[in-house]
Amino acid sequence: MLDGWKDHHARATACVALTLGLTGLGLVSAGPAAASPESDLQQAAEAAQAKADSLAPQAETTARQHDRATRTLTSVRTRLDRLDARLDRERTLVETLRSQMAAEVVATHDTSGGTGAPAAEPRLSTGSETLLTNVTVVTEDTDGASQRLAEAGEAVQQLGERRVDLRQGLSRARDAEQRLQQRASRSSAALDRAQGRAAGLQARLDEIAAEKQAEKEAAQARQASGSVVDYAMAQVGKSYVWGAAGPSSFDCSGLTMAAWAQRGVSLPHSSSAQYSSGQRISESELQPGDLVFYYSPISHVGIYVGNGQIVNALNPSSGVQVSGLHDMPYVGAVRPG
Repeated sequence: MLDGWKDHHARATACVALTLGLTGLGLVSAGPAAASPESDLQQAAEAAQAKADSLAPQAETTARQHDRATRTLTSVRTRLDRLDARLDRERTLVETLRSQMAAEVVATHDTSGGTGAPAAEPRLSTGSETLLTNVTVVTEDTDGASQRLAEAGEAVQQLGERRVDLRQGLSRARDAEQRLQQRASRSSAALDRAQGRAAGLQARLDEIAAEKQAEKEAAQARQASGSVVDYAMAQVGKSYVWGAAGPSSFDCSGLTMAAWAQRGVSLPHSSSAQYSSGQRISESELQPGDLVFYYSPISHVGIYVGNGQIVNALNPSSGVQVSGLHDMPYVGAVRPG
């Protein structure tokens, strides 16, 4: 008895040691089962969305900064354009004043006989007061023009200095706008990439969810169609009686009505009315349990059972039987529910 216990204990110890050894080698998992691909995808989608969310404020900030820089650049350009226009006007004024002064100097020269003073004593004796008055007026006009010219020249100089400052400001504003445009473009591109990745992963998750839902609905449909088809097939061989809906005899719409009642779906006792009692489907979409309709106007209905066959209450001579899908003029199909 003791020897048996020792053998059992030795085997158990060896088993534990082997398991620990395999675990250390990574051949036996010591932790929980690995996450499913869908779980990994969900985590990746959440991480991608978090990345996009973190980049959004930065992209918004750089976009605002670039917008402000653009407005600043536009403002400096406008100020420079206005200053250039004013500078042109002042330069034109300078040229005009210079021309006026030159003309006045010529006029004074002609009046004074080329010396700037009365030319001959006889003229002074005959009209000295008038001549002196004219010379005085010309001199005063020349002095006034000189003053205006000096003021205009000073204005041109000041405007020129301001223009240099504005040109430098324009250069700085342009550099800042270009730098911020590049930064905003990079931020926007990074955000677009992150959002694109998040959207792609979410789209894949949505596809998986849709596939699962479709599988679930298909399973439910198979379950539903199974009970519908099973019931209908169990009636094969029973008699056809117009207006009957079981349990011992049926007409065509009575059979379909009774079969779908097994799934809790209420159908009208009329083949033409049943054609409007569900989702219209194409022949390529047919699944077991779907209703199939014949003749125009519609006057017959059966239940598709798969493999190109239907079960239907055909007529008084045939009763409930299995027929080919196209044994009669096919019109269309409906999926109740």
